[in-house]
Amino acid sequence: MKSFCFSVLALVVWSSLVATQPALHASAEPQSVTQTQQASPPDQPAEKPAKENAPAGMDLIWAFKIPLRDGIRLNGTVIKPTGQKEPLPVILTLTPYISDYYQNRAPYFSQHGYVFVMVDVRGRGNSEGAFEPFQEAQDGYDIVEFLAQQPWSNGKVTMWGGSYGGFDQWTTLKELPPHLATIVPVAAPRPGVDFPFAKGIWLSYDMQWLTLISGKTGNANLFGESQFWRQKFREMYLGQRPFNTLDQIVGNTTTVFQKWLQHPSYDSYWDAMAPTPEQFAKINVPILTLTGHYDDDQPGAMSYYREHMKYGNSETKAKHYLIIGPWDHSGTRTPQKEVGGLTFGDASLLDMNDLHRQWYAGR
Repeated sequence: MKSFCFSVLALVVWSSLVATQPALHASAEPQSVTQTQQASPPDQPAEKPAKENAPAGMDLIWAFKIPLRDGIRLNGTVIKPTGQKEPLPVILTLTPYISDYYQNRAPYFSQHGYVFVMVDVRGRGNSEGAFEPFQEAQDGYDIVEFLAQQPWSNGKVTMWGGSYGGFDQWTTLKELPPHLATIVPVAAPRPGVDFPFAKGIWLSYDMQWLTLISGKTGNANLFGESQFWRQKFREMYLGQRPFNTLDQIVGNTTTVFQKWLQHPSYDSYWDAMAPTPEQFAKINVPILTLTGHYDDDQPGAMSYYREHMKYGNSETKAKHYLIIGPWDHSGTRTPQKEVGGLTFGDASLLDMNDLHRQWYAGR
């Protein structure tokens, strides 16, 4: 990754970008238990980034198998520039949403001289093993080190991803893999801080999301069946049913829902998923954190940032940049001018692919 002088404001001052600011009326319908748009770690399945210029071409390695320390093999999809003649830096995205979901990002980075690798977390997609949310720390380490040794890799691995993909960057970094050059965690949730509960309040949405990532295959259509989810959430509410029966009401008792409920506050179970003070102190790679003013997972994203500023070493803290823009959760990946009744100026429409490319180029 060639030397590059990257300069970015630590905070996007967005107030001057507002073109129109209609009043927020007190009569607006409040959020209720029947609504399905809740704070969440996943990307919305409908999210699609803007199309980029067509690349010169791509080469594919399908069903690329990645061995882990316990013998499990994960499945990766590798996209390389056509006719790659020399080793290149690798961009890794680790996801429970099935790697094909991120295919639309691959052409851009392949066109700009990177190998883009999409990996299904264990137990999802074509990967072996059993999936449990937020448990990818050691797997992330093994993946980074395996990718660094491939003939098409120059030994430098970075990561891409927002929401759950942002979490996976932090949980991988806390294990300090030697070949991880940088991370760009976007809208990263912090388990026990903003998901699956926030300030002790659990979300009906938890079961909707857990159903999305149930089994091996994608469940985006069921996830988006809003009438079904409203019906089930209302059934719990109007029937005054205990929250711990929601998985039975929904009809999916195969998830970690009951296990999560055994940890109703921030305890060692949740704490183990994030870097410790000692791990924050040992971090030695540049970091670019992105979140939005209207991002449901802003509390999580900011908790990582604040704790790194508190416990990190001075040299690495100086290389940790923060961008907060006028975006909601999905807008941290694909910004939109209109957010929650507000219309922002063109300067709010950052080209996130290009922003990532510039950051990677300087590492």
